[in-house]
Amino acid sequence: MRVMGFPGLYVQGRGVISQLGEWVSRFGTRPFVVSDSRVWSLYREKITTSLPTHTYSEFGGELCPEEIEVQRTRSLEAKCDVVIGLGGGKVQDTAKAVKLHNQVPVVIVPTVASNDAATSRLIITYTKEGEFLGPLFLPTNPDAVIVDTEVIRKAPIRFLKAGVADALATYYEAEECRKSGALNFFGGRPTTTALQVARLCREVVFSAADKAIDSIQRGQDCEEIEQLIEAVVLLSGLGFEGCGVAAAHAVSQGFTLIPQLRGNLHGEEVAVGLIVQLLLEQRGKDELQEIVTFYKKLGLPLSVKDLGLHNPTEEQLNLIASFACRKNSRLYNMSFPISAQDVVKALKVGIKLSS
Repeated sequence: MRVMGFPGLYVQGRGVISQLGEWVSRFGTRPFVVSDSRVWSLYREKITTSLPTHTYSEFGGELCPEEIEVQRTRSLEAKCDVVIGLGGGKVQDTAKAVKLHNQVPVVIVPTVASNDAATSRLIITYTKEGEFLGPLFLPTNPDAVIVDTEVIRKAPIRFLKAGVADALATYYEAEECRKSGALNFFGGRPTTTALQVARLCREVVFSAADKAIDSIQRGQDCEEIEQLIEAVVLLSGLGFEGCGVAAAHAVSQGFTLIPQLRGNLHGEEVAVGLIVQLLLEQRGKDELQEIVTFYKKLGLPLSVKDLGLHNPTEEQLNLIASFACRKNSRLYNMSFPISAQDVVKALKVGIKLSS
């Protein structure tokens, strides 16, 4: 069985956040907007103008079971009939969790392109302390994803760079899932479409990232900006969910156990996880160097040292590796057996690459 999912509606363009009311009205008339206070202060006027009738609820800062319950209760009290996630990945997933529990449509409005969470039905939860807890799943993908590229451009460039790393991993993890016969996030095999989307995602990242990021930093326009944002938000989201993930994400989840590594962006963690995966695969020197050169040009982290763990102990590396190799880990979507010792060795080699 082959399975792939898609958001009900995908809209991308400069200024589309001002049209939010038009798109949301297709799903409900009493919107419940989840966002953090900083993002809300930036876009409150536009949201209020476009959605004159709405309820705003401030995000508590961590996507944990307690926060989900808070937002679920508030949305019920507001008698909302559609929930909007305005912000980054954790805000988006919180809005999805409200949909999961209250059975209302969800509209995702990313304000950064730092990961590929927006289009997926996946909800990644954490403890209150920020440790990885596990996934929840919506029955279907979000009802709509509204991507204002003007908003994305205004965010610190670090966020888009992190999203580029997350998007780049999509192809390499998809290939390992294809080789191993692993099931995707729908419990089926990847469709030909999903595999091609993952491949296209890599191609767009390599062809568009340099010019897009340079143009944004210079305050200039170019078509590559739209292409790159689409790759990070849409192509990567469809690709990872339709194909599956592997060692890059499994290893990155282990970083959340180390206090010194908390505070990094998801895409930055995946960037290091991808280096570990490529080392585990024993990729050719030229191919690995291509990725390393690309990372250095964009200023992406190559190792846990670059993420803030400057002198990792054996205990810390073993903790990361053991978590990556835990039972039911996505690490086992790889096409060859991997031990915790293998992961520790790759983590150490990665540190040498960033020296």
